Amino acid sequence: MRLRRRALSPGATAFIVHAVLFGALAFWSWRKWPDPLIDFGRELYVPWQITHGKVLYRDIASLFGPLSPYMNALWMRVFGVSMMTLAMCNIAIFAGIVACIHRFVRVGTDRFTANAASLLAVTLCGFSQYVAIGNYNFVTPYSHEATHGLALSMMVLLVVHQAIATRRVGLNGVAGILFGLLLLTKPELPAAVGVAVLIAWVGASQLSKKDRHTVGRMAVVFAAAAILAPASFFMYFRRYMNDPAAFRGVFAAWVSAFNITIVENPFYRTGMGLDHSARNAGLMLLMFIAFLCFVVLATLISTRMTGAPQRSLERKDIGRMVLVATVLLATVPFAQLLPLARALPLIVAGALVVVSASFWKHRHDRDGAMKSLALMMWCGFALMMLLKIGLNSRIFHYGFYLALPALTIVTIVLCWLIPRHLEQSHRGATARNFRWIAAVSLAASTLPYLGLSNRWYASKTISIGSGADRFYGSTYPGLWQGALLKEALEQLDKEAKPGDTIAVLPEGVMLNYLSRHASPLHVVNLMPPELMTFGENAVVESLQTAPPDFVVLVHKDTSEYGYPLFGTDQRYGKDTIEWVRARYRAVRSLGREPMTASGFGIEILVPIQRETAIEFRPRNQ
Repeated sequence: MRLRRRALSPGATAFIVHAVLFGALAFWSWRKWPDPLIDFGRELYVPWQITHGKVLYRDIASLFGPLSPYMNALWMRVFGVSMMTLAMCNIAIFAGIVACIHRFVRVGTDRFTANAASLLAVTLCGFSQYVAIGNYNFVTPYSHEATHGLALSMMVLLVVHQAIATRRVGLNGVAGILFGLLLLTKPELPAAVGVAVLIAWVGASQLSKKDRHTVGRMAVVFAAAAILAPASFFMYFRRYMNDPAAFRGVFAAWVSAFNITIVENPFYRTGMGLDHSARNAGLMLLMFIAFLCFVVLATLISTRMTGAPQRSLERKDIGRMVLVATVLLATVPFAQLLPLARALPLIVAGALVVVSASFWKHRHDRDGAMKSLALMMWCGFALMMLLKIGLNSRIFHYGFYLALPALTIVTIVLCWLIPRHLEQSHRGATARNFRWIAAVSLAASTLPYLGLSNRWYASKTISIGSGADRFYGSTYPGLWQGALLKEALEQLDKEAKPGDTIAVLPEGVMLNYLSRHASPLHVVNLMPPELMTFGENAVVESLQTAPPDFVVLVHKDTSEYGYPLFGTDQRYGKDTIEWVRARYRAVRSLGREPMTASGFGIEILVPIQRETAIEFRPRNQ
């Protein structure tokens, strides 16, 4: 007797597809995620030092909130101090983010759209590298506050929507606690969530008189619970510092966000597109028109593919769809030459208007209204997230997390909102055809990005570090950092004794972490935003208080901030370099002279009185 095979459920099939894609991308990019010198070294160094008893803000300065360093320190205490500890925890967190995206989109749309949105998020944002600098991914992010904050944001939105749907006031206590933790990350995230939650409460108050009364109690519970996490960190910090310093530590990220010197810096103005506002606004409008042209073209194709109303799919229909898919696969990559992501703010704003109108129309049908309310919350959150890159929206650089919600909105528009309208205005299978054309287009649009990431990852063949700290640096022309970091590590491992301290200037605390030698600096990262906030005097005082056993100078181009090379100008590090040069002498140069325009190199210095005692081996030995 032959047993009948059981077909997999749609949910199980979707899970398998997600798991296979997720695993394949993780394997493809394995240990190639971080940048050798920029940003992620700080993300490793700070929690490592916390596990050794140092206190954030008292012993180590930071521009960001306290949650992520202490969370990462917890992971290191539990699973061991290593890069892979954070990487594996971050992979698990990203999996949770994808699940939240799928769940939230599913609440407001259907399974097909939810699958398309979450698969697009995995493909484009999770393990990618689109620029020379690593770290703009969810495995080794430039700032854990960004990725931890995004995970918390989605959890808050899910819980708040569920609380409104079930009228369970107590759930807002959970959402409030999560929001309080979110306040300890990066300001743009709680600001975006705050707008989304406000949209939810205002929308819920329009459903019925009972909902209006419930919303008031929800807001009180939410606000009370949100105080808990900041208050707990304040009580912790006041054990080690005075009350004003503890308060500044809890809200360090907010203090930095309102530092007008940082906000008006060319780096951040360019990132937001404010350097050429009119031109960028025009480009955004042009790309939005290009998006509308695609919608019109796809609609026309879908209509032409449809014959008699509601007839079943025939062989010639399948042939037409295959032809359309082939054309799209061939032509969509060329569209990547256009900065189509610039249109994201207008697409999201348009979607918000449409779903708000749908909510108002169905406000007396509570079940239907709750679906629209979820989409309103999601659109409001996505739109606020884009403010930081407003006129220069992109999925690379900071866009890997700021534009992620907006990317899912594009999927919702193409796979849900427009097909629903076509179902009402066109006969036959036009809506179905449009949806499949949109899905194929979205899939095809990821191919150039995957190819770009593959180019960067294929160049990463230099093994740096060892054991669970091992990762790969690039051999791509012009990317000298990986090879010279490896050489500097090998040299210092031979000469530095346990307990020696190393000051890396201006950036490169990855060297401290991998060599397991602490920095005596209070401000361990001397990029312009840190010196704008803490001042150069803090750096010189750290050096005077605890002179390092080694000083390592690393070349860093800071022209994007409007600053010359570190140490060459009074505005940026000249006092620090003068202090170092008066007391230290170079004993090893790797590459070129780092403090020159073309000085792609690293220089190792020791105190003058120790120079004769240390004999560095020639490079060829």
